[in-house]
Parts: sequence; structure tokens; C-alpha cells
Amino acid sequence: MQLPFVGPAYTLATRQASAQDSVNLYLQGLETPSKAVFILRAAPGLLLFAAFGGAIRGELEVGSRAFVVAGNGLYEVYTNGTSTLRGTLNTSTGNVGMVWGTTQLVVVDGAYGYVFRLATNVFAQITDPDFPGSTMAPYLDGFFIFQDPGTQKFMASAIDDATVLDALDFASAESSPDSLVAHIVCNSRLYLLGALTTEVWFSSGGAFPFSRSNGETMDVGCIAPWSVVKADAGFFFCGRDENGSGIVYQVNGAAPKRVSNTPMEEALQSSTDISGATAWCYQDHGQTFYAINAPGVPATLVYEISTGAWHKRCELDANGYFAQGRVTHHMFAFGRHLVGDAIGNIYTMSRGYRTLNGDPLVCERTSPNDVVPLRQRQFFREFVLDIETGETDLASPFVELSWSDDGGRQFGNPVVRSCGTLGNRGVPLRWHRLGQARDRVWRTRFDARAARVIISGASA
Repeated sequence: MQLPFVGPAYTLATRQASAQDSVNLYLQGLETPSKAVFILRAAPGLLLFAAFGGAIRGELEVGSRAFVVAGNGLYEVYTNGTSTLRGTLNTSTGNVGMVWGTTQLVVVDGAYGYVFRLATNVFAQITDPDFPGSTMAPYLDGFFIFQDPGTQKFMASAIDDATVLDALDFASAESSPDSLVAHIVCNSRLYLLGALTTEVWFSSGGAFPFSRSNGETMDVGCIAPWSVVKADAGFFFCGRDENGSGIVYQVNGAAPKRVSNTPMEEALQSSTDISGATAWCYQDHGQTFYAINAPGVPATLVYEISTGAWHKRCELDANGYFAQGRVTHHMFAFGRHLVGDAIGNIYTMSRGYRTLNGDPLVCERTSPNDVVPLRQRQFFREFVLDIETGETDLASPFVELSWSDDGGRQFGNPVVRSCGTLGNRGVPLRWHRLGQARDRVWRTRFDARAARVIISGASA
């Protein structure tokens, strides 16, 4: 029968209810009548672009220029991967906020703020005594906006000059007594995300340049400040309210929309420190991805907006088990996706690369439970996999098939089939005499160098 083999990651804690998973494979919709409605495509690979001496803490494209904070250094990065140290920060760990205006690049790291003047390449710390500190510094209508850590207060700089502040140029998010956690500018609105609520402000042109938009307060706050990322004409964040936390929301306007599902929420809520979750976003070949890393969760959880489907990005650890992906930051610069990691490397990320800078990019798809309505025992003569073949440089490309007869709890030893050397396309992938079961779950696994696309899978 035709098995809905191609699908998202949806592994519940109760695997007998749903064991399906997609690791390093994401759904892509086919927009015209084709062999399938969706295919599974391998996640992009990585190639080293530049290396620094400390963890990547932030990345930003500034017009035709690109900047990276690594360790305690602000570096300008060039199209060939070389770099110049442009300034030194007072801190060397933790994410930084980066934003640019007409003449300045501003970097904030919590207690301190810094300005890099784009015309003169002069870097200096913000020394105005009214600077409150800030974890982020969004820019709206000529003003840099700083959040006073641990309070409801935020401040606006002088027009196009983050070094000049006035103690009277502040306001507070006071619709609820919770302190601010993060703030972001999106669609010419300033969103102030507290621990339990969110307020929306707009540029009003008064003595203080911003005013609260009445009636646009949301009863959802933010649990993880660095999960807040703009994407797809809105923004995403890992939220909380008075009843709990660990739900991913999309905001496009004044109402939060839940986009996480039960398995992703089970994973996020198992984090050892969900407030430390971080996220990054990118758009590639018409699809937009929001990726979140939560401490203690052994995968990067990735939401693709057009399909509304989640998948996982993983790497193999020293013992051969899946672990969280290395990417922590992203910028699109020089026409490339440049992503950073926790050991100071910047990589070019592309579908054209089939390894993680030489490390294997292993793709794994676990099917939904293959059962009939009354759970009668089924006899499986064969399993057929329709997969990309003949596009590899491997001498012996192969695909593994294994299966579980207990609803996805335990899998047997894999059975290997060749999937076609370079130019050897149309290789049939069939496994025969596969036994019997009442609750069968199929799993395929392959190196991304062997194949990049799964079209369908079926049992008979």
C-alpha cells in the first residue's frame, strides 16, 4: 500500500502514537502536478569561510559590508574570508546585539555599548552616563532604542547618534508589571517583550518619539531573549505566559500565532535552561527557516514557514549519536549564507555542499506507524524507496533500511542497498521478504553525498 512516508518530524514521547522523524531532511512542496505533493530534501552543507579566536557572538551585514563579533573582537569580514579587527569589547562571552543606522554600527553586550562609525572606521565605547546598558538595540526612524536590563524602562538615543542620550528620553512598558526581556522593531513597530506580556509601540514624533499602541497588548511574553528573530515579514520567539513556557510563536501584526507543535514543545520544555535558547533564520530557494537551539536538547529544531512543518538539524557526536547542530548565528552577505558556531568558525552554508565542512551530513527519515485500522498482522513482501540516485562522488553510495515492530521503540540491524554511482540514475531501491508485524515503523538513513532527495516510500 502507499505509505505516507514523506513527512515532517513529529516524534512524541509516546512513540507508539507517533514515531515519525526527519533529521537533516526538510519538506519542500511541489507547486505543479508531479509524482508527489512533497519531497524531502537534504539540509544544506557547510564549508569553512573564516576562523576566529573566540565564539561567534553576532553577525550583521551592513550595506555591502559584513561584521562579526567573535570573542571580544569586532571584525570586518571581506568576501574572500579575510578580516580586520575593528574594535575590542569589554566582554568575550554571550550573544551581542548588533544594528546599524545611517552612519553607525552599534553593538551592545548587556552592560556596555559600542559605536563603530562607518565612514571613518573609528570604534569607541558609549560613555554617556545616561546609557542604561542593553542586550539589544533596534533602530527605528533614526533612533537607537536601548532596554534597561531588569526593568520596564527603555530609552531612545539622539537622532542617528547612539553616543548621545538624555535621561529624560525614556518610557516604560507599564501595561503589566513584568520586566522587559527583549525588544525588536518589525514592520515599523516596536515590540516590547516582557516576561509575561508584549506591548506594541509606534513612532509618534512627540517629545519622546514613541507611543504605545492602545489595544495591541499581547498576553504572551518571552522566555528566551535570543530566540527573538525577524523572518517572513514578522518575527518568531520562544514564549511564555502565566500558565507555562516553551511554545514558539510567530507575530505578524498584533496577535501571536502558535507555530510549534506538541513534539517540539516536549523537546523545548525538556531543556536544561530554556531561557538560554537561541535562534537564527535564513531564506533559501523560496523557503524560510527558523532554527532554535535549546540547551540540553540534542537537535536544532527547525520550522519551515511555507509548509508549516518542523524538522531537525543534527550532527554525529564522537559516539555516533545525533547531537545539536553547530550553527548558532547567520547573516546573508556577499550573496552567501554565512553562519557561525561556538568555536569561532564562519562557514558558507549551501545546498551545493554535501558535508559539514568534511564531517558527514547524515540524513535519516523515520516513517509514521505502518498499521491497518484493526491492527491486524501484516505481511511485508517488499519496501520500495524512490530517491535521488546517480548524483554522488562516492565510490559506494548506499542507503540503509531498518525497521521496528514495536511502534518505533527499537530497530533491527539495517539492510544496505546501493543507490547508484555518479551518472547511474534510475537505480531501483527495493528490499524484499521483510517479515510481519502489527505495528511496523520504517527508517532509512544515508549520507547526503549519496543522495539529496527522497520522493516517496511504500511497503507491500
